[in-house]
Amino acid sequence: MLSDLLALNVFHFLLVFARLSVVFLLMPGVSAAYVPTRVRLMLAMLVTLLSLPLVQGYLPPEPDTTAELVKLLFFEVFTGAFIGTVVQMVMAALNLAGLIISRSNGLMNAFVQDPVSNAQSAVVIGFLNIMVVVLIFSTGLHGFMIMAIVDSYSMIAPNEPVLLGDMLNMVASVLNDSFSVGVRIASPFLVYALVFQVTMGIMARLSPQMNIFFVALPIQLMLGFTLLTVALPAMMLVFLNYFDTSLHALLMPGVN
Repeated sequence: MLSDLLALNVFHFLLVFARLSVVFLLMPGVSAAYVPTRVRLMLAMLVTLLSLPLVQGYLPPEPDTTAELVKLLFFEVFTGAFIGTVVQMVMAALNLAGLIISRSNGLMNAFVQDPVSNAQSAVVIGFLNIMVVVLIFSTGLHGFMIMAIVDSYSMIAPNEPVLLGDMLNMVASVLNDSFSVGVRIASPFLVYALVFQVTMGIMARLSPQMNIFFVALPIQLMLGFTLLTVALPAMMLVFLNYFDTSLHALLMPGVN
């Protein structure tokens, strides 16, 4: 009896760990390049131990065949990858906003090493990513993300049919919302770029002998940084509200 109970617990632990480990590899903040892979796996193991009693009722019994075991593990890895990918699509709104802001401020050629993605990106994109990660952990949204992962078992339980149609609809909806939110966050800079470029064009027509690019670039940078300083709190509030709403939609897709 004791050996059967231990085997069942180990099987359930591996089943839950298969889902949570993939999510932690993609979760904002934890998935950053500066976080070692061992730390992510240790966090995933800790959360698995804590959440195992909560999801025990959704877990199937240990299968009799190896093929069934591999099928269950593959389903859990696929589900974890889906949840993590949806969260990364939500974060893509910030990258789009940073790209628009960089183009509007004349900083598109100022590339730095982004510590989050470990890749070269515009300096504004890296700044916004770090700012959002700090706000997520300081406001407690990281705890809500873990709650969303655990509660996902009530919506996508193991050994149940995969609802690919609903998953694709959710991906399309998140991509659409992320694009809309990204443009909304960067909307002050779109207006600023339009007004500034029109003004510089008029000045170029009035004074053809003046080097407009040489004169306009310092002004564009100064006004762009000033606008970013003023608009940054509102931008972060809009994104954090969207992030929180998206997590609720991930848990309760049928509830507005």
